[in-house]
Amino acid sequence: DIAGTLATEVAEDSGQVSKLRSALESVDHKRRKILQQMKNDASILNLEDGAMPIRNPSTAAEDARLASLIGLDGILKQAKDMIRESSSVNVLSRRKKRSMLASIDELSERMPSLLDLDHPCARRHIDEARNHVQSTAEEDDDRAVVDSSKPSRGGGGDGETDVSQWNVLQFNTGSVSPFIVKCGANSRGELVIRADARVQEPKGGGGGEIVRVVPRPGVLENASLEEIKAIFSQLPEALSLLAVARTADGTRARYSRLYRTLAMKVPALRDLVDELEKGGVLRDVK
Repeated sequence: DIAGTLATEVAEDSGQVSKLRSALESVDHKRRKILQQMKNDASILNLEDGAMPIRNPSTAAEDARLASLIGLDGILKQAKDMIRESSSVNVLSRRKKRSMLASIDELSERMPSLLDLDHPCARRHIDEARNHVQSTAEEDDDRAVVDSSKPSRGGGGDGETDVSQWNVLQFNTGSVSPFIVKCGANSRGELVIRADARVQEPKGGGGGEIVRVVPRPGVLENASLEEIKAIFSQLPEALSLLAVARTADGTRARYSRLYRTLAMKVPALRDLVDELEKGGVLRDVK
């Protein structure tokens, strides 16, 4: 019985979890299809005298494992998102760090819903996420937000802004002349933009183009409007023109849309966008 074998296989990582889940769902779909065909075909059900009756095999074990794999998949994805988010900043504010650790505790509280054979995989990834968050530098809330605009550990540098291929977008806000933003990905899978330091500055005025790694939307999560503006002040003016609204929540929503627009223009970052969307990092509503 293929389903019975799949129900007892141990998953070591998210890739194996997805494969097992997909395989079990496929077997379940085929089983249901066959049973439906049997119900629709009267000749199959009209047994001769003395024949053994057709019985539906129990699927309790497979159903329980599938439910466990679905729960495990959710835990692993959230743990991975937390690792990715903490890796995208130099420091975490104390409030943000406490919030992330509390979320990790919630993942642990979901473990009883899993089957025993899925516990080791869940525990390993939860512990990895916890260790990663705990090892991230911590600062006072009013300082960490500004520092976290540096998207990765190790500070800035030419290496982080090296992009092999630029993709060009033109924006027109109606309040200024249309302007160009070039976007790409560096070797670390981060969004990098290249644009004029000041959009409204005349050509030759000394502003020129600057290249910056763009912070992920999660960096702005607990920031006030003034703190967000401080982060944007280190980036090309185009981002402020396109993202800043009258409130912090409005700015976060607009920045999420802008980040998605820029990142989706870069083929290498489309998987990242999917992961951020699944993790709830990209928020498009105020």
